[in-house]
Amino acid sequence: MERRRRAEPDDSGFSLVELMVTMGIMTILLGIVTTAFLQVFRTTSAAQSLSTAQAQLQIAFQRFDRELRYASWIAVPGKVGTTWYVEFAEVDPTDCSQLRLEAPATAAGADAGGVLQLLQWKRGTPPAAGTRGQTLASTVVTGGADAPFTLQMPGLMPFANPAGDAVGGDFAPDFERLRIRLTTQVGRTTTGIDTTFTALNTSRNTTTTNGCSEGRPTA
Repeated sequence: MERRRRAEPDDSGFSLVELMVTMGIMTILLGIVTTAFLQVFRTTSAAQSLSTAQAQLQIAFQRFDRELRYASWIAVPGKVGTTWYVEFAEVDPTDCSQLRLEAPATAAGADAGGVLQLLQWKRGTPPAAGTRGQTLASTVVTGGADAPFTLQMPGLMPFANPAGDAVGGDFAPDFERLRIRLTTQVGRTTTGIDTTFTALNTSRNTTTTNGCSEGRPTA
């Protein structure tokens, strides 16, 4: 009787070339998957940053519209140190408010990382130096030459409309108007507003001085 041979186990394994080819294919596939995940992450992060920046400006816009629409006087904006200020009187001229944009100066001379605050007080009792206001927006960035607040009123000529186009020097608005230009930055995402608010309780005869200017520091 012919003796049957016992089956030998196949333990010859893979050749070095086969291993290298397999590793190369796996590396390519891993790179494709990783790139896809990173792209999704970047897209999601950018969308979240944009949403955060837009939400900040939307809150600020709603507050501007509510406070400035019925203002009875607006001060000429100014800068003290690295901080921008503009004061205004509300419907009751003894109710004073101030928009304050704290913007630390960078080495390049531009303003960056600003915090926009709203302070309110009764005329005659201005807030003490260093008093913190209600934060309306943070991470505000402004160019060194672009003022965040611009008053448009008789006597400040040439008058410029929100688009920045100069008009005749004999033009005078019926109301005081405050142009606000703000840009917020979250990560690498930026968004901004450039809007002019009309103070309906002002007129061409509104005086340029008001006791609410007491809230601005002199130095």
